[in-house]
Amino acid sequence: MPQPVLVSDAQVEISFGAGPQAGGGATSVPADPTANYECQATSVTITVSGRTIDLSTLCSTTEATFQTGQTGTLDIELYVDGSSGPIFVGKQGYLCKVKINPGGAGTTYTYQGLVESISNNFAPGEVERESASVKLGAFGFTAVSTV
Repeated sequence: MPQPVLVSDAQVEISFGAGPQAGGGATSVPADPTANYECQATSVTITVSGRTIDLSTLCSTTEATFQTGQTGTLDIELYVDGSSGPIFVGKQGYLCKVKINPGGAGTTYTYQGLVESISNNFAPGEVERESASVKLGAFGFTAVSTV
């Protein structure tokens, strides 16, 4: 029986478009990060689902479904780096690309979408963390993830 690959110390790279969507200046996310934000995530949750339409006819006895695209959400929580500070502050409404390389897995996963919400935790005596929710497949992207 194969042994599971244990993943630890995943590397995360994040890049943003040049401007927010609300200001009409949302531009495509560069192929490579313009600023190399590399950090350690405390958690990453990715949910991807297919959008479908019903193709069944009025008197049909079977269900016919057609997938028209994909959508999803990437929820990420990061430790705040002491030198670069919070990455997502002021980036709500920006296009975003997140590359995740789980340590030990040997594969990089890329997700892209629109930053929907952010939150920060700056409690005294605790490790500073930030969280963000990225709407995958948003704003014209045709692919949700690439491996």
